[in-house]
Amino acid sequence: MRIAFTPAEHGFAFSNSFTNHVLRIPALGIDVTTGGRCGGMAAASMDYWYAGLGMPDNRSLPQDGTLLADYVYDRLMDTFVDNGVKFVQYATSLDHPTWLRGKGVARMTREDELPRLKARLNSGQPVLLGLTQARDITQLGHDHQVVAYGWEQDSRYTYVLVYDNNNPGVEVRIRLTTVDDPAERAITGSNGTTWRGLFVGSYSRKTPSWLANGRLLHDSTDPRINVIRGGAAFWIPSPAELDAGGYRWTDVVAAKPGSMAHVSTCPGNGTLVRERGTDGVYVVYGGKAFGIPSPAWMDALHLDWNAVREIPLGSLAGLRSAPRDHTLLREQSSAPVWFAEGGRLRHVTSPDVMTRLGLEWGCVHVVPDGALAGLPVGTPLT
Repeated sequence: MRIAFTPAEHGFAFSNSFTNHVLRIPALGIDVTTGGRCGGMAAASMDYWYAGLGMPDNRSLPQDGTLLADYVYDRLMDTFVDNGVKFVQYATSLDHPTWLRGKGVARMTREDELPRLKARLNSGQPVLLGLTQARDITQLGHDHQVVAYGWEQDSRYTYVLVYDNNNPGVEVRIRLTTVDDPAERAITGSNGTTWRGLFVGSYSRKTPSWLANGRLLHDSTDPRINVIRGGAAFWIPSPAELDAGGYRWTDVVAAKPGSMAHVSTCPGNGTLVRERGTDGVYVVYGGKAFGIPSPAWMDALHLDWNAVREIPLGSLAGLRSAPRDHTLLREQSSAPVWFAEGGRLRHVTSPDVMTRLGLEWGCVHVVPDGALAGLPVGTPLT
């Protein structure tokens, strides 16, 4: 089973190549560093998913001091506090059971954590997943944190599907024997990495404060002011538009240079928007705005009129003309499912194709009848 979370849509586009300066004294030439912010990236991607925020598609690493880099670092520290004891427990446990030291990592993974993981995923929630290699506390830097979004099982193995922030945009499959087998205790990843064990990490939702709906934001080196809607930045093109929107100059937040480069220009899937001073309401999927034909359509899909967000006049023209790659769509009264790729829609010809390609039915977004007419069509997925 899979939940409505995919690395392509809900993971960050950049790889986890951060450097953390643990101790820095330039005058003495001292700069002690550690690599990576895996826990922060994993937790932050879940934060964006729960809040329905648009994911930035910038593939460059955000620089320290910018809003996203500092948020990822703060979330990394949260995961250390929440899950550090568990990582230490695994690092100081043997692989196999002993009378003095307990059941061991292999059995803890399969008997305690794997059922918890499956239950959490079956409830529709992504899971912050700890992956361990360390055999003592000096090796904790080799451990990792990812987001699990699905699982499969055959007669011998369980396969856990994860967004691995070291491998952006792709599905990584982790394989382990469902039952402890002393002859095969290692956990293997489709990216060639092996692990001693895994566990369900503790996670508490947060929302980046600078992406709160209605926040006014600009890069301190750029005078353009943006209003945040659905996690995306919409440019307010003039003082007159700012005043007409009811915004206040005193509410504008100046971000560190470079911060806006990692704020999405397209709101999250399902965001409802309306340009100021107009009546038309649109729903955004894959960065494209689809016009809503009537209140009845909103009501039929249980969409909330109170969730409609006002955007500056002219903002719709800045959204995508075709849905972002990997977006799944169907029209309300039509059965065919379409997969966006390379600016074209490709017909998903059967449920078997969905399964084979790792596509999730829960990610299929419903748009008004006729909304897909006029979009370029590519070859079917067979």
